[in-house]
Amino acid sequence: MINLTKDLKPIPLCLAEAVKINCLYALYSDIALFWQQNGGDAIISMLDGNMTIYNRSADIDELREFINIISPSSVFSDADTLTALFGDGFHRVCVMKSEHRFKSDLKSDRLTSDQIYKLLDVDGLTLPVFEHFAVDFCHRLNHGGLKYFAHKNTCAAIAVFDPYSALINGIASHKKGMGSVALNALLSNFNVQTAIAVCEQDIKPFYIKNHFYHSYYAGYWRKKA
Repeated sequence: MINLTKDLKPIPLCLAEAVKINCLYALYSDIALFWQQNGGDAIISMLDGNMTIYNRSADIDELREFINIISPSSVFSDADTLTALFGDGFHRVCVMKSEHRFKSDLKSDRLTSDQIYKLLDVDGLTLPVFEHFAVDFCHRLNHGGLKYFAHKNTCAAIAVFDPYSALINGIASHKKGMGSVALNALLSNFNVQTAIAVCEQDIKPFYIKNHFYHSYYAGYWRKKA
């Protein structure tokens, strides 16, 4: 049975979907929705129509019916769960992980949300509209749930984090080599054991070059207009 809950314990796993849910609960528990199936076989979050599912041993038939009723705009989860729910009708992405100890003495420029957004607004990155990005960026930053590294007109990288992992939310370089610089400088600011990145297949070499390895496939299902 899937029940709405306001008492959610952090998911102690280094998974992209777990970090997303943990961070959402830490910062948006007043407006986001959270459900548990059978006390934790699946944990589900949703904000602004965007749903994330952590699947431990979910009842897929019940979960599919639940999604049909709730009718989210998008669903993010691991690829096996999305395949069971939607067949091939979702966009597959790679989840990369690293336990490397990143070290950098570089300091970030202090930039506005508008400047960060413009740096991240490149081919290959899907960004929300600026108004939504700015509100979320500032809320997470002001409440200690987000860190960034950026050099004006050159590069930017941002990540959210829970007690277990840092999840990279975006990275962009406007000068050759600065993507690796930004990634290393950003992750050197975290004390968590694992760094996680969700990326397209053709971006994997960049992360492998920077001490990441492929962990599993995830994906996004989006409702057709």
